Amino acid sequence: MSVNMIRDEIRKGSKRVLLALCTGAGKTHVMAWIAKSAVEKGHKVLALMHRRQLVQQMVDRFGECGIDTAMIMAGTEGDLECQCQVATMQTYNRRLDLDNLEFNRFYIDASVLLVDEAHHVLSKTYQKILKNYNGKIVIGVTATPTLSSGVGMGEYFDAIVQPIGVSELIEQKHLVPGIYYGPEAPRELYKVKMKMGDYEKKELNEVMIQADVIGNVVDTWLRIASDKRTMVFAVKVNHSKALTKEFMSHGVSAEHLDAHSSDETREETLNRFRLGETQVITNVGLYTEGSDLPMLECVVLARPTKSIGLYLQMIGRGARPFDGKDDFIVIDHGGCVQQLGFYEDDMVWSLDGKEKKHKKKVERKKEKTLITCDQCLNIFTGNICPRCGYRIKDYGKRIEAAEAELIKLNDRRPKPATMEEKSRFYGMLEYYRRTHTKKDGSRYADGWVAWKYKSKFGIWPKGLKETGPIEPDQAFLNFITYQNIRYAKSKAKDPDINKIMDDYTESRPVMHDRP
Repeated sequence: MSVNMIRDEIRKGSKRVLLALCTGAGKTHVMAWIAKSAVEKGHKVLALMHRRQLVQQMVDRFGECGIDTAMIMAGTEGDLECQCQVATMQTYNRRLDLDNLEFNRFYIDASVLLVDEAHHVLSKTYQKILKNYNGKIVIGVTATPTLSSGVGMGEYFDAIVQPIGVSELIEQKHLVPGIYYGPEAPRELYKVKMKMGDYEKKELNEVMIQADVIGNVVDTWLRIASDKRTMVFAVKVNHSKALTKEFMSHGVSAEHLDAHSSDETREETLNRFRLGETQVITNVGLYTEGSDLPMLECVVLARPTKSIGLYLQMIGRGARPFDGKDDFIVIDHGGCVQQLGFYEDDMVWSLDGKEKKHKKKVERKKEKTLITCDQCLNIFTGNICPRCGYRIKDYGKRIEAAEAELIKLNDRRPKPATMEEKSRFYGMLEYYRRTHTKKDGSRYADGWVAWKYKSKFGIWPKGLKETGPIEPDQAFLNFITYQNIRYAKSKAKDPDINKIMDDYTESRPVMHDRP
């Protein structure tokens, strides 16, 4: 369908066609099909990628389709005679500068250009390459054909095609839906200036790197998604590293990656993540595009944004299906969902700029205003939370508040658990009680288990005393750590998180051998 729609636009006279295809819709498959068709007709093809790892992915996909393909990338030996070339934009751009185009042996005289992540085409680097292909067929592919600056993609492309939306892909099981949680955003966020349609990074970083904000990101994750493999999107490098350190201080296996991380480091880190050895990856802009991590179960937006493109790219990382994965979690620390809607909302994209660049396929009516559940923080529409069943008592007033953008996102109880989960948790508490001692060397009393159980589920344990000890899993240990941190904070007069952490470390229980 995608290829036929592109062909229709070319027959109408369009030379530059933009394909809007969301994450998981098979854009590499579409590009491979187009390349194969062009090569079979005797045309030369050049595919441009903006990252090294994407080049190898594309070459592999082309190979699966029986296309003989060469790479143009630093550190690799290419074959300039090959009919299909896949290049990193950076390497190809540098080689075009080496000589006059007429005598430059590195110039690929392609009839068809394929541009991945095509929302970048208006940048100077891309335009420097594309100006050499005026009159050729250029097919761009992107999940988000929009720029936060407000400049429309119509500045370069003649036509746009959009074969399928997110909701249909979810129905066909090609994507999974999101479960959205909205902790209260930092109070100082409203002070951050805007630049090119989004928050100015330096000021945003100053807000998000505050100790209490960092602590809130991790505390919320511990309560909502402590057993999920998670990708955290940070503002800048120091912010990402601070988040990693905070996760690790709670016993969570976490690693940081940024644009300065070597290819080898990135791949090793991602392999540990795929194997489950690393549970959380914090990053700065690396994995907003072109990343295939279907095992990802939770996305944490620790960097607020007003850019619909960046927002959808970040959330889209968690939408790919995986064995046993029916949905994924989004923890939004910047009110993005309230402003920009759900990932599942189908978009109608256009080539226009600023106010007309995109719109929802179905306008939200007043009764469809987004509501945040007081009990489990799930973000939804209507008066009954589909996640935990809680009925919004002040629904009418909440709607008015939301419409006035005055809604406050509260932070309360987690979702209800099954009796099997409660029994298992009780057993892990009993195991923990028997294998730990307090700072003064005394043992935890039987009542400690009951109190911790009540802090988790809001009720006293009944009929569970016969449950034997069960060795704790990581989610349980994260919960205990979260409880201890909360207690340390409640006792600390100094709001400095470092001092709180020092106090907590000194009072941490000592682990002994099994009974």
